[in-house]
Amino acid sequence: MVAIPGVRFGGGRHEAARNAPLSPARVRLEAFPNRASARWILRLALSVPFVLVALVERLSPGLATGTTVNEDLVARVAAIDWTRADVAWVGELYPPISTVLGAVIPGGAFGLGLVGALLAGPFLQQMIQVMHQRRFHPAKITVFMIALGGNPLFAAMVTTNFEAFLGIAFFGIGAINMVRFIVNRNTQAGFRAGILFMLTALSSASGLVFVVVAGLTAPLLTLARRGQKGARGSNILVVLFPTLSTFATVAFLQLVFLHTPFLILTQQFVYDPARWAIVPSFVTTLNGFLLVAPMLSGWALALLVRRPGAILISTLLFAALLIGYVFDLIPANSAGNTFLIMTMMGIAILPAANTTRSSILITVVAGAQIVIAWAAAFNRPIVVDWMHSVAVGASAILGGH
Repeated sequence: MVAIPGVRFGGGRHEAARNAPLSPARVRLEAFPNRASARWILRLALSVPFVLVALVERLSPGLATGTTVNEDLVARVAAIDWTRADVAWVGELYPPISTVLGAVIPGGAFGLGLVGALLAGPFLQQMIQVMHQRRFHPAKITVFMIALGGNPLFAAMVTTNFEAFLGIAFFGIGAINMVRFIVNRNTQAGFRAGILFMLTALSSASGLVFVVVAGLTAPLLTLARRGQKGARGSNILVVLFPTLSTFATVAFLQLVFLHTPFLILTQQFVYDPARWAIVPSFVTTLNGFLLVAPMLSGWALALLVRRPGAILISTLLFAALLIGYVFDLIPANSAGNTFLIMTMMGIAILPAANTTRSSILITVVAGAQIVIAWAAAFNRPIVVDWMHSVAVGASAILGGH
């Protein structure tokens, strides 16, 4: 159980209880499952389906319509001159975490897919743990987990898009810690959020945009330190400082040696005005509507838990994803980014329901996410191509033709 600092017991306990942003039951931080061995068993069990998919992909003929993001990453890594160590070379490595891992993980695209599949288990266990700590009903946890991980979008991302999955996973867990820090006065969680946001920006090309959104949405969260001057500004500084300091250091080095401080950004942001054509499709095509649907689900969740400010959070995240797409930070052969990050953010900011009625409605919205995920998977050509490839690989294993 986490103690709430600043609460005085005795005559003022009722007033303190009224002013507390969350009840103690909602800020429990016990690990789930309680035993470390049970947690690792759960993580491995959650990883197994995706590891099997990755192994089946190994025997598949590959995509018929192009390459996966992992294959593109392997090709980019192969083109890097690893004998250099100058400032310009550092910019070429961006995002450095995914690039370096792509270089050291053996097996090429298959190796990256296998590592992504193994990481999927710990990531999903973290999501389960967060909902357990907020005393979600087991049925609600089950529905949310099926919505998040029980669909082809998630499976395709963890096995074919290591860079995006790594960045989104860091961001999601960072957002959970940011909420704990700001809403529950958990200082340790604030430092963890800052480090995880930095890892987000260094793992994925679109990660920097997500971190900017985190900085914009932090003031929208309910402050535990109400009435303290400068609290919102200090909160933002804590969660953004590691990212800002890292990029400021690189910018300074590039200014001194290359006289172009923002080279690392200009190399990544490639504006493609033709990509704005996707906006009208949001209301004119089923595929476009399925891109917007996760954001609309986020709005519904915000209204159900009476946190209308969360509507702006969902909207800003969707706008960030759109900007990332237009500026070529999200590859055209990537799929599931919008759905995964919206569903994950819903889990991050969703408090425990106060009434049975609201709990049922939240579960219904989570169930709708399952439908959205599967419908989106069968409307994304890249995912349909991937599913066909996996089916061919499974057929080869089973002795089919």
